[in-house]
Amino acid sequence: MMFVRMTIPTIPTIALFAALLACALQTAAATQTQDTAVAPHIPAPNILVIVVDDLGWAGVGFHAPAMPTPNLDRLAKEGTELDRFYAYPVCSPTRAALLTGQMPRRFGIVNPLNGQDRGVPAGEVTLPSVLHNAGYTTALVGKWHLGTASSPQKAGFDHFYGFLSASTDYFKHTAKNGRLDWQRDGKSVEEEGYSTYLLADEAVRQIKVRDAKKPFYIQLCFNAPHDPLAAPAELVEKRGLYKAVVEAMDIGIGRVLDALDAEKLRENTLVVFLSDNGAGGAEGGSNAPMRGGKGSVYEGGIHVPAVMRWTGKIAAGAHLAQPMCVQDLLPTLAEVAGAKIPETSVSGARKLDGASQWAAISSGKVVERAPFVIASFDNAVYDGAWKLIMFEGATRVLFNLAIDPSERNDVAKDNPEIVARLSAKADAVTKDLPAITAKRNAPARQGANPVRRQRPPQNAQ
Repeated sequence: MMFVRMTIPTIPTIALFAALLACALQTAAATQTQDTAVAPHIPAPNILVIVVDDLGWAGVGFHAPAMPTPNLDRLAKEGTELDRFYAYPVCSPTRAALLTGQMPRRFGIVNPLNGQDRGVPAGEVTLPSVLHNAGYTTALVGKWHLGTASSPQKAGFDHFYGFLSASTDYFKHTAKNGRLDWQRDGKSVEEEGYSTYLLADEAVRQIKVRDAKKPFYIQLCFNAPHDPLAAPAELVEKRGLYKAVVEAMDIGIGRVLDALDAEKLRENTLVVFLSDNGAGGAEGGSNAPMRGGKGSVYEGGIHVPAVMRWTGKIAAGAHLAQPMCVQDLLPTLAEVAGAKIPETSVSGARKLDGASQWAAISSGKVVERAPFVIASFDNAVYDGAWKLIMFEGATRVLFNLAIDPSERNDVAKDNPEIVARLSAKADAVTKDLPAITAKRNAPARQGANPVRRQRPPQNAQ
């Protein structure tokens, strides 16, 4: 196997990025409204959620033209790019937030889960269980990585094909301990083939063998471009290793999108695409021009590429500056599906941390929302253009993303009232979260970005 480390070519300058984001934020302010009325309900669509692994902001062609992602570029042209979509710094927390609509710290999830970690509790209300109860057939294809307390089938998925751990060998389908980690509905299977293509082909199969009387929910979770990187030789020879892994991922996504068209399902299928966190940088990924990377709550770690497409229902070729986060997906998709979200689970009353963003997505306009928190070891608090980072301890840094999207200038000293207000908001949101007892699995990784310093500057307040 040939391994080549690639450096992603320069993308548009930080100044241009700042101008574009500032324009989006100013448009957001101009169009902000209290009107969040729910649109009239429409027949429940099929839902396809595509999650890729460690793909940075500059990992897609519609942000970095040198990246070989024509199918994702087409998806962005046919749908709406979510310009301010936030995940968590590492993969298990993002997947827990997607699954439950809750901050993953409610389950003690702040790190990538290890082999014996319990993770999401069995019997917790989940997105697939909510949709299953609304008449959907549900399938998880790809990565689980949500612990041993539950399983995909117990979490509401009718079907599971993929792997349980943090990563898998692309060709051998083994975990880091060398053991086979590839299964179909709870039973280990030995199969030949490249994991990206196998997962895409399984999603295609699920689309083709669907029960036409029911809508489907497919959650397609690729391991690409997570390490250890590997790709078909012909792509590596043409692109180099990292871009080959990304191109193969894009080819797989193209197969699935083509299957929707072949089955005449495009107009009745909502497609959601996102990365689970920013790129780590060591493998060749990039979050440029944003600061930080995987493991941090700087923009490069949690501000991820995301797109939604629903032909005829969501604007094509559009950009939406609505701030939203991954725990918003459960209530958003439940509203689209006309599904009821239970207020209790096996553990009793539950708190839904996300909020439906369908009014903004369907209208293409920014609507007012309360400040929200990405709660990890460090907390990131978002309120319009303002972002407050609360590091472990008492350190606070404040950025105005409208004029400083690369987070170069801490303005906390000049805006103590904003720091106090957002700190109080974060404290109110996180007061009932369990204390963090875990240690970071690894130091926050920098990623490829224009600001090399990961921790806050010495004069940060």
